[in-house]
Amino acid sequence: MRFELDGRIMFSKELTEEAIKSAEEVIKNSREIFLKGVPKGKEDEASKIIDYKFEGNQLKLKIVSGTYTRAHEGLIRLRKPLAQKLGREHRIGVRDIIIDHYVITIPSEKAEKLKGKKVPECEVEIDNNEIKLIFENVGDSELKRNIIDRAIKFVKNELEKEERDLTFEVCKIPPGTIVREYKAKRKITFDKDPTDVAEELGWVKKFPGRGQWFYAPPMAALFRAMEELIVEEVVKKLGFEECLFPKLIPLEIMYKMRYLEGLPEGMYYVCPPKREPELFEEFVSEMMIKKEIPIEKLKNLLRDPGYVLAPAQCEPFYQFFDHEMIDVDKPIKFFDRSGWTYRWEGGGARGLDRVNEFLRVECVWIGSPEFVEKTRDETLKYAEKLAEKLDLEYWVEVGDDPFYLEGRKKEDRGIEFPDVPKYEMRLLLPHIKDERKGVAVTSANVHGTHFVEGFGIKDYKGRRVWTGCTGYGITRWVVGFLAQYGFEFDDWPELIKKKIKKLPEVPKLITWP
Repeated sequence: MRFELDGRIMFSKELTEEAIKSAEEVIKNSREIFLKGVPKGKEDEASKIIDYKFEGNQLKLKIVSGTYTRAHEGLIRLRKPLAQKLGREHRIGVRDIIIDHYVITIPSEKAEKLKGKKVPECEVEIDNNEIKLIFENVGDSELKRNIIDRAIKFVKNELEKEERDLTFEVCKIPPGTIVREYKAKRKITFDKDPTDVAEELGWVKKFPGRGQWFYAPPMAALFRAMEELIVEEVVKKLGFEECLFPKLIPLEIMYKMRYLEGLPEGMYYVCPPKREPELFEEFVSEMMIKKEIPIEKLKNLLRDPGYVLAPAQCEPFYQFFDHEMIDVDKPIKFFDRSGWTYRWEGGGARGLDRVNEFLRVECVWIGSPEFVEKTRDETLKYAEKLAEKLDLEYWVEVGDDPFYLEGRKKEDRGIEFPDVPKYEMRLLLPHIKDERKGVAVTSANVHGTHFVEGFGIKDYKGRRVWTGCTGYGITRWVVGFLAQYGFEFDDWPELIKKKIKKLPEVPKLITWP
């Protein structure tokens, strides 16, 4: 693939000669910025600035790239170092990023399949075995919504349509079908992006890691209130018993889950250090002298990856039953709310609704197929009841991405699957005007015998055993709640206000919020 971009970075005021010199220092170091995360041997595919010029309060750029640090990602990466440099030295801020013209060339022998197809947000040109996606006037808001990546994914899905995903083969109801919905009884008047408002008010602060946030006291209070309501109104009413699940998961467990096959690029891998203090002395000395972290030296002091940070939260449940005998007449229902869940979203991480580190209440159960499906339906029904008590507008649809089938094209092990592997509950996001958009707050799954087979779990009488899990994303429930109710405590429903009693204040600093 080839990416060719003409874009602009808009500053808060016109740049002086001295400010231009400072900006050029960042541009000269842009290759170092663009090469972060690029695999060895693929450096030529990272973004390159082939031309630039300053005009008034604008920096005009031509950027090209291959498939690593693609041109639009390169433009976004420039924003922070330019803002830091110019802000510190010249009190000039970065106001906006605009892509004026962007051509993405996708080589494919199946290019003709896209003839006559409309790809949202861009124009499509077909030239022999090449597909060109042409974007015009893409601004910050569109970049935050990942329209470019979505368009590329859309094209790739269209080209591969004949290779039907296992989810579509298994599911008896077409994925995406809305099976239930609820309209709020009150008029929803709040129409702002909750991430933007939360940052402005100081309820959250960006953490240096991608897809991570510091949640200040008001947001933490809302998180805990929502968590308590889900536990009280859903989980405890259904008889789930609390456990504390480990969050550092050995790779062999992920292998048995076949998660390593489905989404190996979506996890954080953990490398234990070598327990030899003398080896670290040189690392520490070099760091102290150079005032930077010697990453290459550190890599040599780490063992091979042995774990991942829990990406699904339910992993320990299946390991608990590894090669054990159960009695399906005595089914087991556990839940966990003991810590963070981690998924590497890469460039997909954005705002508070799509993060790499998030909180969930996770319910997991095991028993007969009839019990497992009945329990899944109940975990969804009680979540819907809670949303209606809070008068939150939602809908329930058939999921198209059950996590345990992620990335699969076929299944050859004779696994039993349910008629509908996954239902997903979404809360309306009113601030997104051009489409009816919702944030997925509850994922209710039945796995059939997928994990039973992988972990050698049996009933002592040889009867059929299934498993299921439902995750209630606290982080996303809060985002959906704020998107519909806003940030005025007095406007919130009594059910929430009674839990919080008095909303904590934001700590007041001289420079923040």
